[in-house]
Amino acid sequence: MATKQEVAERGKQQADLLVNNALIDGLTAQLNEKCKYGMSFPADYNLANSLMGAYLTLKETKDKNGKPLLETCSQTSIANSLMDMATLGLSVQKKQGYFIAYGGQCQFQRSYFGNITIARRYGLKEVNAQVIYEGDKFVYHIEDGIKVLDKHEQDFMNIDNNKIIGAYAVVIMQDGSKSLEVMNMNQIKQSWQQGYGYKEGSGTHSKFTDQMAKKTVINRALKGIINTHGDAFIQEADEHTEDINPADKIAADVAYEIAENSNKEEFVIDEPPAIEEKQEPKAIDDVTAGAKEKEPVKAEKKEQPLPEFMTMEQ
Repeated sequence: MATKQEVAERGKQQADLLVNNALIDGLTAQLNEKCKYGMSFPADYNLANSLMGAYLTLKETKDKNGKPLLETCSQTSIANSLMDMATLGLSVQKKQGYFIAYGGQCQFQRSYFGNITIARRYGLKEVNAQVIYEGDKFVYHIEDGIKVLDKHEQDFMNIDNNKIIGAYAVVIMQDGSKSLEVMNMNQIKQSWQQGYGYKEGSGTHSKFTDQMAKKTVINRALKGIINTHGDAFIQEADEHTEDINPADKIAADVAYEIAENSNKEEFVIDEPPAIEEKQEPKAIDDVTAGAKEKEPVKAEKKEQPLPEFMTMEQ
């Protein structure tokens, strides 16, 4: 005979399954409705499976304090993040993106693989990147406002992660056209500082500087393709998944912690920060109804370890 604890746990699991199915069904219905107004998905994209897989990933994802993301983030932001992932036609199970939490909000972030996946839908054939070391002969010129690679000569003895001065990526489209993106090391580091999990002088960026520099310049090269293609739904989701300014992340996290930890009877703010406090679970209609009402909350960039799949890219 099952114990009371086992019965309670079984009941919780069944309740969770019902909530999961209700959420996925609600989001799927909303997205399918948008297809009537011009939205579309890749032919090989299974919407329901991708949403369910993403929700299972969310259940295992924790915030910076080690708490389950589904408990600390607002249900609206969770629905929004799932909608953004699906609108872009990406899958967290294929490591095309991941979920992060800050300031009580959940956000879907595209990965390096996700950017390449989207760009290929819009005509990308291949993208090649190389780092530039001290002593290399690297020459390019600008023609009609477009960068054109002239030559890159590299001596084997120049290869040293401590002597990287830049990186570049050449994008080749299906129609044969090419474009060049070039970044010096200062620009690359500035980009890293805007991202997730960067720590100067240590971590993945320090151990695999050459690979991280290549990915950074590739992401910038592909951004132009992503930003100039796709329908209005894609453009909106693309904006939601851009990197957040670190200063805004700090402000949002501080405001969130004050709202969560203060004595609300004694500590009163005339104009409280626009951050949704932890609430009782809502009915699925309430959650999905506000799925695209994005809270204007930005949050702090915290020094966190990179998600497992990002380290695997190395």
